[in-house]
Amino acid sequence: MRDAGFLGALLGLSEVGFLKLAYGNNVTWNNQAFNAETLPAAISALTSQPVIQDASGSIQFIAPPIAENGAVVPVGIKVDESLQVRAIALLCEKNPRPLAAYYELSPEAIPFIRTRIKMSETASVFALVKTDEGFIIADKLIKVTRGGCGG
Repeated sequence: MRDAGFLGALLGLSEVGFLKLAYGNNVTWNNQAFNAETLPAAISALTSQPVIQDASGSIQFIAPPIAENGAVVPVGIKVDESLQVRAIALLCEKNPRPLAAYYELSPEAIPFIRTRIKMSETASVFALVKTDEGFIIADKLIKVTRGGCGG
């Protein structure tokens, strides 16, 4: 029963304030953003504020230039730690539903995420980053040789 001991240790740490556990009732789901059918509609559902293009190179993509299988495209986003990042969204402009992933980050978190997304075809992948100063966006073109969203 090693798993029970590990779970008990996690619960004990959460009781004394060393660890915060996520509970389902605290999670809000942005249906409008995830159901948007165009990139501008998804971005509008995520923010009503102006979005600034990342000209300083604060957002770094860790992704292949060519993905052999669009069903599993590895994408990582690393944001300069001098920025106070609150959230990172990954969007793929040519997917039927552009918003592929959305992460809210603790102020203490290192602004780095890594995941796998589906891509229907060659397209730009966008990282929309919410900071204390506003929203910044960067993109990277990823070529897909075999689509993953029904393609």
